[in-house]
Amino acid sequence: MRRSVVVFTLVLVLFSLSVAPLAQDTDENLSDGRGFGVGMQVGLPVGGLVSARYWFNPSVAVEGIIFAWGEANDYFGVFSGRVLYKLSDTPTVDFYIASGATFPFSAYGHDPVLFSAAGGIEFNFAFGKNLAWNVEFGGTISSTGNLMMALGTGIHFYF
Repeated sequence: MRRSVVVFTLVLVLFSLSVAPLAQDTDENLSDGRGFGVGMQVGLPVGGLVSARYWFNPSVAVEGIIFAWGEANDYFGVFSGRVLYKLSDTPTVDFYIASGATFPFSAYGHDPVLFSAAGGIEFNFAFGKNLAWNVEFGGTISSTGNLMMALGTGIHFYF
């Protein structure tokens, strides 16, 4: 019994010491000074994979997302272009809206263009100021009139 108490106490002390460096003064905004970032952004139903974001100022950004697969004569993929507008800028979490268009491309050439709008939450990490993870939820309408729900997530590294 005594050994269990000692081990538990030791684990508790080690845990509290390891969490202390991650604690951050909430006055520092972790997303300040962001400019160019690269990462992954995936979404349903529009797809995507490789992403590049550029924040012109603390409120407005543009993003390009691309995914391609296949061979020279049998390929498919998507390219998305979006504009992001930050609604709320807190020290560790930012809320934004995003709107744009997705252009599917394939060897067959019959895919409709998708227009989307979404709200997003970007989480910033005290242990890695250049790293941010986001989650998005919204809607998509195709050029043929189909309306769909849109979900997405991504992770970006800002230089």
